[in-house]
Amino acid sequence: MNVVVAGGTGFIGQKIVSSLLENNHKVFVLTRNLEKHKNTFSNDVSIIDWKTVNPSLLSKTNILIKLNGEKVDQLWTKSVKNKILNSRIDSTKMLFDFCVKNEIIPQKLINASAVGIYSKECGVYDYYVDENSQFGDTFLAEVCIENEKSTKIFKVFEDIDIIQLRIGVVLRKKIINLLSLNLLLSIPVPGRKNNYFPWIHVDDIVGFVNHSISSNLNGAFNLVGLELTSHESFFKSIQKYKKSIIPWVLFIPPNLVKLFFGKMSEMFLYGPKTKPIKTLNSKYKFKYPTLQEALLNLSE
Repeated sequence: MNVVVAGGTGFIGQKIVSSLLENNHKVFVLTRNLEKHKNTFSNDVSIIDWKTVNPSLLSKTNILIKLNGEKVDQLWTKSVKNKILNSRIDSTKMLFDFCVKNEIIPQKLINASAVGIYSKECGVYDYYVDENSQFGDTFLAEVCIENEKSTKIFKVFEDIDIIQLRIGVVLRKKIINLLSLNLLLSIPVPGRKNNYFPWIHVDDIVGFVNHSISSNLNGAFNLVGLELTSHESFFKSIQKYKKSIIPWVLFIPPNLVKLFFGKMSEMFLYGPKTKPIKTLNSKYKFKYPTLQEALLNLSE
């Protein structure tokens, strides 16, 4: 297969690109900064500018993977919120225009979304959400909804499969190490201890992307670990993983979280009790179904 990846230079993108190469796909990575990323990948990857017009090279593209978007873990000023939202919508239109210019008729579009799309009540009451559950009205939900909605433009391509990856919190070694240090120093963490923490190992994102390419799939799929984990049990698992001598976890009271972080507090106070029902029904087998397995096999 010929695969074009938008957002392939980030943490998740680089993992996906490496796996695509291992599976003998021809990979093109779109970037706005050729100079910056000229040494990011091996010579087997073609790094191209968004402005590229070369139908003879690109028209045989089968698969589009869209991962790009402004990061959400920064202070939510009005301008930043606009960037977070518009970056996802605008990049979809840019990818569509790129296809038109290069005479690409894609068979699949794999788009990165998030479990933040679900209603915030799902993290408060004792019921779980799946891929058919109610959407939320928070800012993060709006971002996910508009992101997914923007991909409808690709339906002009007959028989295209549009796959929405609703991704949980991606575990990374450097983040876990930082959290571990906070716990060791008894620094309180933002969140509600009984809320759910929908985590995922990057290898299972990569695995499901490959599964999506080789399978007849369409629609939304939750990418979260199989083990339902509360905030408190998540942090206690980190303590166990790091063999911490501190047995307790301190949480900042929700009212103070709202005071400190404002609207951004939704990132810490709401976590949907998410199950990957449709993902499992697609016959995907998780590489790291439990949190402990995931923590023991972290990268970066």
